[in-house]
Formats: sequence, C-alpha cells, structure tokens
Amino acid sequence: MDTDEAPEIPPDPAVADAPPPDRPTGRWTRRLAWTAGSLAAVTALALGGLAVAVRTAEIPEPNDFAIREATVFLRADGSRIAQVGVNRQSVGFDDIPEVVRRAVLAAEDRSFYDDPGVSLTGLLRAVKNNLGGGELQGGSSITQQYVKNHYLTQEQTLGRKGRELLISLKIGQDVPKDEVLRAYLNTAFFARGAYGVEAAARAYFGTPVSELGDDPAKAAYLAALLQSPYRYASAPDDPEAAEDLRARWDYVLDGMVAEGWLEQPRRAALVFPDVVGHRADELAGETGYLVDAATQYLDGQHRQDPSAPDAAMLARGGYEVVTTYRPEAMTRLREGVAQALEGLDPVGSAADRDVRVGAATVARNGAVLGFYGGADYLERGYNDALQASGPVGDLAGVLRRVALGDGATKDGYPERLERMLVTEVDGERGTLATTPMRLAAAFVALYGEYRQPYHVSEVRKDGQVVWRAPNAASEPRTPHAVVEPGQVAPAAPAGSLDESG
Repeated sequence: MDTDEAPEIPPDPAVADAPPPDRPTGRWTRRLAWTAGSLAAVTALALGGLAVAVRTAEIPEPNDFAIREATVFLRADGSRIAQVGVNRQSVGFDDIPEVVRRAVLAAEDRSFYDDPGVSLTGLLRAVKNNLGGGELQGGSSITQQYVKNHYLTQEQTLGRKGRELLISLKIGQDVPKDEVLRAYLNTAFFARGAYGVEAAARAYFGTPVSELGDDPAKAAYLAALLQSPYRYASAPDDPEAAEDLRARWDYVLDGMVAEGWLEQPRRAALVFPDVVGHRADELAGETGYLVDAATQYLDGQHRQDPSAPDAAMLARGGYEVVTTYRPEAMTRLREGVAQALEGLDPVGSAADRDVRVGAATVARNGAVLGFYGGADYLERGYNDALQASGPVGDLAGVLRRVALGDGATKDGYPERLERMLVTEVDGERGTLATTPMRLAAAFVALYGEYRQPYHVSEVRKDGQVVWRAPNAASEPRTPHAVVEPGQVAPAAPAGSLDESG
C-alpha cells in the first residue's frame, strides 16, 4: 500500500557523538563561582593582613589634652573651693555607679561588652555615607569614641579613621572592657566645660558621680548629653533643645529597660531631673582671692622646694590643693567687714568713697584660717588682705614687741621686721606699715614665736601627698573644729585701709 510518510534516515554517527552545546546558565555558574572564589581569597588575604596589622600595632601615647585634668582647691574641711585647668577629674571604675555605666551603655553602645572594639553596623553605615558623598563619619562604638578622644585628633580624614579602626581593634583585643569603659567615662565631653563623668555630675547636679548610685533619672540625663553636648546643654534656655533632650532621656531609660537593667514600673515613675545653674567662671566673688592666694603661696614655696607645685604645674592639672581656709572663719570675717562698712557713706562722702577693707585670721602655727581680700575677684583682683600695706598707727607697738622678742636685746630687730614684711614709716621713731595678713600673724605671736603665715597644708596627686607645708605638722587635725578665741587672733587684728594704703 502506498503511504505519504518519508523514509526514516539513520543518525549521523559523528553528530551523535558530539558534546551538547554550552548553555548560558552553565557559563554564568562558572563565572560566579570564579568570582566568589576570588572574593573569598581577597577577603581572606585582607582579614589576614588586618589580623597581622592589629597584632603588630602599638597603642600610641595619649594626646596632650587627653591627660590634662583639673587642679582642685579644697578648704580645710575638705569642701571644694574651685578648680583650675581642664575641668576633668579621673575616678576609678568602682567609683562610677553601675546605674551610670549602664545608662551610658544604653545610650551609646549596648553591644559594648560583646563587640571586638568596633561597631560593625556603625562602620557599614559610615562607609555607605562616605561613599555616597556625605560628611565623613566613623563607627559609633565606645572604644572608637575613646580612641578618637584619647589618642587621636578630631580631624575628619580617611587616614585618621583608618588609624582609629586599627587602634580600636587593638584595644578591643588587649585591654579589658571595664578599663576601656572607665577611660571613656573619664574623657567624654558633656559640655558646660566638663570632661569626664565626675566633672559632669558636679556641673549639672552639684554632686560627685559616686552619689548618683540610686538615681537612674540623673544617670540617664548625663548619658543623654553625650550625643550632642553643646545643644543639649542649652536646654534650660532653648525649648527645642529641651524637647530633644527629653526624647533622648526617654530613649536611654527605655534602653535600660530593654536590656534588663531597669524595671518598667520604676522607669515609669521617674521624673525628668532639674539641673543646677551654670556658673561660667568659678572665680567670681571671694573664690578667686582664695585660689590666687594659695597659688601665690605655692609659687613662693616652689622657689625653695621644687617638690611644691608652682602655678604652671597646677595649670597642667591633676593636683588637689588642701588649703588652711576654714568656712566658719571666712564667714566671721565677711560679717565683720560688713559691719565696718555700714557706717560709711560712699555716695555722700568723698572720704568714704575709696575705702577698702582687708581682714585676716591666722592660727598660732601660722595657718591662715581666713581672710577678706575684696568683694569680687573678677571686678577687682587686688587683694586688700595680702597686698594692701599701710600704716598701722597705735598697733605699731604690737609689731615692735613681736620683733624684739623677749625685749632683752635689739640685735636683729631690723631683720626680724623685714622677715615679718613690716616696714618703718618716717624712721625708727615713726609708725610701722604692713598688710592685714601680717598684722594678724603678729598678734598671734604675742602668745609665742612668730611664724610665717601659710595658706596650703598639703598637696596631693593621684591620692598621694606630694608636698606638705613645714608648719603643717603642728596644725590642729580636727578639720571641723570651731575657731576659739584662745586659738587664733580675734577679729580686731585686721587693717582697714583706703585705696592709697
């Protein structure tokens, strides 16, 4: 039967044995595998090189500013007068309450104890921003912030950020986390001129940081400041800054709750804290006179004994200067001066217009318990108690008696007057002139030997006494004792001098 079907053609053996043609999917698979292998090799080499770089890197010396601290001047009872230099006082890890440490972690770096020294998410965010042409940024880990502040500069360059990354990894590898956190909390800036959490607690709440141990509201306030110190410090006068600070404060507390560091019921009951007023210059009023007198005294002692820090050393910071000044003596002197000025009429009487009063109280061993040098150091730095030398009138007999000693001989009399900083006026038969401070010291010498007045009992650095006044061994060791009439010169041994002396 005839059909329309074509005859079957047998396959060509050459064609049947040929390999199938390449498909696009196979080519891309091999290319991707090659690319992935190359990237893996490059990444391994980079990580290996980074590991070697970190292992061989050296942690540099701190920058000059990072190691500067405040020099603190204290009264005899331990209360603070003022501080000079960089407003920073380093404190130990255990002196910083746990609630403060956790508040800072909640604000700045909640993975601090787990990260290698850098924040990977912060680093990726910075890389994206930098490649996109934005402002140069760095990671946000506490270690990186510490490295930038303590070892490097604030310049925004890729080179500096590369060093920051390397040093941060090195510190993360070699330095205990508690030590890094302590160092960070002692160098971070909080505005109001405060560097470190100790200075910040005093600047905003008028208290040492150690007293914030049961106050998460204040701890969160300090931690919130770290994000934008200058802006948030203006909150008392700027409603927008106040609103943003309150939001950041809430963020910190909510973070503490999320981390299990604060119970929700207590968090809900917390009230946004009030801060103390900011005094830009601590040397106003009588404070400047006290600091200046103590510094001048140490300057003089340094010329005789280099272990006594002079003004330049005090400005570099880190010292505690324990003065001999007692609050109760200062109060009595201010009250006495106020009474002396009550009878004057500077507006209606030309004679009363330029009257200045200086007063001082000195203990038997020469310790200056207090003085009145003027109303406000910033308005008039001249110290009427220490610098205003004038004739003492009928009180010259007291000075002569002290200079003559037992009265048996006049040998050495001029030298003794000179040592007391007393000068003759109109010859030996005339009166004598000196300062209220020296006159007070002479009155005390009526009960015994004349001693040079001294303003500082000891100086400490890093908790150790580095210098002690020669007369301090005989100083009464009861810092809160009330000044008794038999122990110190009464209020009368003080001079009232006009502007010309």
